[in-house]
Amino acid sequence: MSDASINAPLSHDAAYAELGSLALGALSADDARLVRAHVADCSICATKLEEMERVAVVMPSRTRAGVLSPARSAAIRSRLVARAGESRGVGKPARNYSRLLAIAAGVLLIALGVGYYRENAARRQLVASAARRDSVIAALDAIVRERDAELAAVTGPSVSVVDLSSTGIHPPTARMFWDKATNRWTLFAHGLAAPKPGRTYELWLVTADKKIPAGIFKPAEDGSAVVRATYALQPGDLKAIAITEEPEGGVPAPTGAVILAGTGS
Repeated sequence: MSDASINAPLSHDAAYAELGSLALGALSADDARLVRAHVADCSICATKLEEMERVAVVMPSRTRAGVLSPARSAAIRSRLVARAGESRGVGKPARNYSRLLAIAAGVLLIALGVGYYRENAARRQLVASAARRDSVIAALDAIVRERDAELAAVTGPSVSVVDLSSTGIHPPTARMFWDKATNRWTLFAHGLAAPKPGRTYELWLVTADKKIPAGIFKPAEDGSAVVRATYALQPGDLKAIAITEEPEGGVPAPTGAVILAGTGS
């Protein structure tokens, strides 16, 4: 549009040709006002503009914000005018020129919208991938911390070791690590048979005057078990460690047969 026509009403063809630019927000304030004045009285242009704006509204703000630079606007306009001139040269009516401009603007909107959706999908995939990576790293960190804590519980100058034994052809074995600095107890057992239905194993810390329940457990399929407990006990108070078979859920005082036992140090 020329400066001389800023205040003149637009023809249908002229307004129709600018609908795509209006939807993109690429018109100057004066041109936009003139196009919208025509759209207000033209149902054809109003419908087309609504379709284009529905596409434009979901596009990234950086794509739609601001008026096109004069150089870019002139380049796009010259290409569309040249193609419209070719159409008029083979006998097409003049209305095809404005329709070609509107169609080209619509194609541009759709292409930009598809690009946005693809970009947005790729961004979501990257975010999901980063979240999965962070989850894996957090899980690995937790495993490392657990291993470090376990290693600290069975090593060091404040750790005492008590071996538990039993009798039989293939008796189970166990070893208790007592970290006196942290009051942590870690038992590793091997060769345990599965307890009878309704029964479980229970660990006991035995002193001169009481038997302290330190946890119930059942072995894995290979007969191994790891039991951890925290209990403050004076170094000289421990007399023995024992494992008995008890009713499911455990008992406050031992009632079943002793499966493993070891003398405290």
